[in-house]
Amino acid sequence: MFDIIKKDFGKNSLLYTISNKNGFKVMLADVGASITGIYFPDKFGNSIEVAFGSDNIDFYSAKFKNGHMGATTGRVAGRTIGAKFLIDNIEYRLTANKGEDHTHGGVDGLSYVFYSSNIIDNNIIEFSYLSKDGEEGYPGNLDLKVIYTITEDNALIIDYYATTDKKTPVNIMNHSYFNLNGSGKINNHKIFIDAKYYLAEDENGITTGEIKKTENTIYDFSSLKYINDAIEKNNGIDNCYIFSSNDITKKRVEVISEESGIGLEVYTTKPSILFYTANHLNNLEVRGQKLNSFEAFCLEAQYFSSALNYNHFPSIILDVNEEYSHRTIYKFFNF
Repeated sequence: MFDIIKKDFGKNSLLYTISNKNGFKVMLADVGASITGIYFPDKFGNSIEVAFGSDNIDFYSAKFKNGHMGATTGRVAGRTIGAKFLIDNIEYRLTANKGEDHTHGGVDGLSYVFYSSNIIDNNIIEFSYLSKDGEEGYPGNLDLKVIYTITEDNALIIDYYATTDKKTPVNIMNHSYFNLNGSGKINNHKIFIDAKYYLAEDENGITTGEIKKTENTIYDFSSLKYINDAIEKNNGIDNCYIFSSNDITKKRVEVISEESGIGLEVYTTKPSILFYTANHLNNLEVRGQKLNSFEAFCLEAQYFSSALNYNHFPSIILDVNEEYSHRTIYKFFNF
């Protein structure tokens, strides 16, 4: 049994709240096709905000940069070094919004624009947006659909579909910030990541192109391990973890909090996930609190960061006769 509420969110946009009988609740907005909050009961039955957001439409507008919190991010999530790339020997120059680089789709990208939305069923919302040829420097008209579904077993399914009329790079993901305690540091969370390799970064957090083994490093989460170790010894994590296949049935990530008794599993068709421990959050005002470093984590299912800069990374070029089709699942549970 599901319940859905639709209301005005301001600026001619809508806000949806979908919930199931277990107390699992997801809030979704037209702006950025964003997740503006996820709630789940802890082991005591209290409703915990496990993914952050705001009730203020201005928080999600282009002039209020919010770390892409909860937003659909792209066309190309992550960094494009030098804000340029080649397709068929034609150079395209993107909006440089991180020094000389391009990150997370540009100034507005897909995160700060307004989507059209429809209720497909009482547990399914579809968002659609046409990213026009030349937006942020990208070639081609990209017709995008983002479909959110919640299930009876407390999963949030995100389906992405996109087509283009001209070859263009596509690497779209959701940028939610999680905390399974609802507040405070994430150091006492434990995490498992099903990956033997990760992408190295330089001192500026830029992907170097080197693929390294996780074994016997601070980046090894092949068994459940406290996040605290990585925070104390490495000042946090902000790296892509590489999967061995695109099997959606295989659990790729698990995070648990013994304090709240809440767990989160992630499944995806994407080849990697970026694990970020919110190393640089600084007094970001969200619903009812302010977030600082290591008070949230991101699990960004995507293609490799800086994929346009390294030929040995999987290609993210979408052709005119292809469909970009991917699924990511965030599933919550009590233990």
